[in-house]
This record gives sequence, structure tokens and C-alpha cells, in this order.
Amino acid sequence: MNLVTSIDTHPTKPWIVMGHEGGNFSIWDYQKQETVMKLQVNEVPDKTALMFHALSQRIKVRPPKHSVFSVKFISERKWLVVGDGHGYIYVYNYTNTKLHMVDNFRAHDKKSVNSLAAHPTEPYLLSSSTIGTNIKVWDKSNKWKIFQNFNTKPEIAYYNGVRSVKLNPRDTNTFACVTRYDGVKVGSIKPSSLETTLTGSFVMADYLFTRGDEHLMVTLRFDSHISEIWDMKTQKVVHTLSVSGHKTTWVACHPKLPIQVTVLDDGTVCLWDATIYRLEKMVRITDSKCRDLVFVPDTNGPLRLAIAFETMIAIMEVNLPIVNTSNASGLITGTN
Repeated sequence: MNLVTSIDTHPTKPWIVMGHEGGNFSIWDYQKQETVMKLQVNEVPDKTALMFHALSQRIKVRPPKHSVFSVKFISERKWLVVGDGHGYIYVYNYTNTKLHMVDNFRAHDKKSVNSLAAHPTEPYLLSSSTIGTNIKVWDKSNKWKIFQNFNTKPEIAYYNGVRSVKLNPRDTNTFACVTRYDGVKVGSIKPSSLETTLTGSFVMADYLFTRGDEHLMVTLRFDSHISEIWDMKTQKVVHTLSVSGHKTTWVACHPKLPIQVTVLDDGTVCLWDATIYRLEKMVRITDSKCRDLVFVPDTNGPLRLAIAFETMIAIMEVNLPIVNTSNASGLITGTN
């Protein structure tokens, strides 16, 4: 397949949607092992344009503008939202076999839409760009007009893109974003606020689930081989996770279970028990580079993890000794 840029999983169907650098996306049924739907969003440039892009990679590594950079299911509306390299967001309605575009709008002027986050209960969609300083909140109930607009650029910075934006699963009115040079910022949708919480050169961050009143975040630095766990109240590192001899290239956390995942530079996936910070399992998959990682939200079946590498998708069944301590919380019970 074309290089994978991002993935998302459907909460009730066995579907994984994949965005590709070829300007298209596809929906894969991981039970039937077949493509359900696919669509070319942007026209593929001619050979001359592709050659020019290949030469430009020597100066600065950046996928071509016609790429699909971000994909996100909004299942309650049967929508699929797609962000591309020209700054547009496309909204598709889907059935079991067909796609129909219901809307499209320019979200980030001539800047790629690299990250999307859909609010689970409010009609909000957050978007950001790695070559833009704004995080925008779109109101899908009001013809996709801007509800909030956050500028992450500090006054002293010349340039500061946003690597990613994620809603807090514990409090979905708040979100965290990783900026290119100014660390991790935490914002609030209502009332509107945004402030720097962690200072440093981070490449990604995620909220770590805890059953107590702790507010922890997992981060990965640009120049570090380890992932760090921060106490957001004290803004101090409380633990680090690493595997000797390897560099950590990706981190992610389950939104409702104390499980942390790290991916190493040799394609090994590591599963950690985040309650005691213990490495539980290591699975070597491929030498290819990890591009995205997401938990499959299927509460009726085994806990699964989808990992997007550059030219393949891996589905892992996560089988860890995690005990369900609260039926009301919707946690998944694991068995050893």
C-alpha cells in the first residue's frame, strides 16, 4: 500500500481507516481481512511535480501536499473526517459499502491538517497543523464554523508548529497539544484557555489513565531514547520507561486502562502495566517505521491494538493481567 500517514478505528465495526501519502484513504475490515471502501481524495501530481518533491526532501522531509494526513471516525453521525495537505477537511457519510461527501472546508490555509480530535459528546472537532500555530475547534452543528481558535505561538518564537492535539479522556473539555519548540500545552474549550505546562522539545504526549486522583502524562522527547511520565500538578517527572539498547520512537496510552505502549526503533512493540511501571510483553513485528498507533474500542471482544507502520498495519490482541475494578467505568477485564 502507499505509505500510511494515520489510522483510526471504528467503535462498533471491525474497521480501520488509513490515510495515505498517495492522496487517498481506505477502510479495512480486520475480521474479514479485506478492503471495505477506498477513495482518492486528491489527484496524484504528475511525474515532474513528484520529482521536484523528491529533490525537496533533501532540504526538508515533508510528505507531498496531496497526501491525506489525518483520518477520524465520528460514528454517531456515520461520518468519516479527513484532513489533507492543502489545508482542507472533508466530511464523508458512510454506509456498509459506500462513501458520500457531505461537506468540505478550508481549515488551515495552505497548511496541512495533520491532527484531528473529535469530541465524544459535544459537536466539536479539533484540528491542527505541523506547519501552523493554530488549534481550531469546529462546530459541526453550526455548518462547521469556528467555535474557538487557539494560537500556540509564543511571543518570542519565530516559528512553532503543532505536532498533535488530543482530548483528555478524563475531562473532554480539556486537551493537550505538542508544539514543535515550546513543549506541551494544555487548553480548555469552555472557557477558552491555553497555557504551557511542560517545557522542552517533545515529539508526542498522551494522557496516562489512573484510578486515583493523579493526573499523569506520558511524553517522548526529540533527542531522548526514553519515555517520561509526568505529574501534571507538580510538572515533574515521576518515572521513566526504556528498553536498554533501543530508542523509543512512539508512545500511546489506553484511555480507560492503565496500559502504556511504546514502540522501539527496531519495530518492537512494548506493553507496560502503568500501575507499577512494569514491562509485561515485547513483540517484534517489522523493521518498518511506526506511523500511528490506536487502541481498538471493542468492549464486546478482546482488547486489541492497531499499529500503523509505513507499508503495513499490525493488529495485536492485548492479553495482560489487568483486573476490572469498576463495572461502571466501562473498563475491559484482562486475563493472563
